[in-house]
Amino acid sequence: MVGGLVRDLLVGSDDLDANPLDIDLAIEGDPERYVPLLAGAAAERPVFHERFGTASATLVDHTRIDLALARSERYSSAGALPSVSAAPIDVDLARRDFSINAMALALTGDQAGALLDPFGGIGDLARRRIRTLHRESFRDDPTRLIRAARYASRIGATIERRTAGDAARDGHHLAALTAERFGDAWRLLLEEPDPSSALRVARRLKIPQSREPRWTLPAAALRACRSAEMFWAGVGLLTDDPAVSDWLPKSAATRRAERDAFDAGVWLRGRRRSLGNIRRPSRVADMLSAVADPALEAAAELWDGRSGAAVSGYLIGRSEVRSPISPSALIALGMPAGPGVGETIREIEALVWDGELDPDDRSAVARLKQRIRLSR
Repeated sequence: MVGGLVRDLLVGSDDLDANPLDIDLAIEGDPERYVPLLAGAAAERPVFHERFGTASATLVDHTRIDLALARSERYSSAGALPSVSAAPIDVDLARRDFSINAMALALTGDQAGALLDPFGGIGDLARRRIRTLHRESFRDDPTRLIRAARYASRIGATIERRTAGDAARDGHHLAALTAERFGDAWRLLLEEPDPSSALRVARRLKIPQSREPRWTLPAAALRACRSAEMFWAGVGLLTDDPAVSDWLPKSAATRRAERDAFDAGVWLRGRRRSLGNIRRPSRVADMLSAVADPALEAAAELWDGRSGAAVSGYLIGRSEVRSPISPSALIALGMPAGPGVGETIREIEALVWDGELDPDDRSAVARLKQRIRLSR
């Protein structure tokens, strides 16, 4: 057993209580021969990747099992996918990212039950220290920079001095990653239990501008990151680059929901001043009703003054503002079915938003119904 589960067992992580677990197994020899055994316990057919000697499957209890050939890796260039070949477990551990992830628990053979820790991972866990295994680690795989931020946040660790120096030297290799590889690694950071802490480390490592020189991450963005969509909405809200929509979502390979939230943030930023000058809550509701929730939540978190109050008021009020007269009641009052019914509902809700109609005032609602009946 290798990877994060060994680390989490040693550190006593709360992730061990999570369901499902991720279990990584390294195989000295041919992992393909174990695929039929894996299939017997799996909820679906295992997937085998011959190029990398890996297989994965999800068990009936949703536990994920990943088998991998114990291997060595060779990188043709910075950020390239590696060429792999079979190797003993000690060589396999030497290719890993950080000492705290370069430990293994032997499950079979003469060493069964033994913990293999050739690089002092236990000591680094005790010291809460992130340390790479060699000086070219970030050049070989620049996504390790993002992982350093994730693990530092997750276990409350600092990045060892030499490792931090290598990160500063080799951060520019992040630009060599494909958009998909960078986007996948960045999304995992945003899915950390405490993404704001992970982002704080990422800012110190200058990961955003190493990926794209035009991308700076304001400290304020750390307040709006309860989800990947909310983070990207916050980035859109805070940017002052008019061309940002042309390059940043592509560079980070944002998914559809993330891109929609980002675009909504950019759109809201351009309307902040006018939004703050609107006095009628119904007009605020009309402007914000089609805006994606992550952008609204980010704006409420990041904006102060009248614009922030307008967004917060809308978020609080929208669950409470409803027309006291239903569409079917409007039709019973003589209104023909069709688009006019929806328009009238919106007009009634505007009255409620603006405090001109109390939906709990039965006499006021009755008078409104009478006006509608007489207008038909």
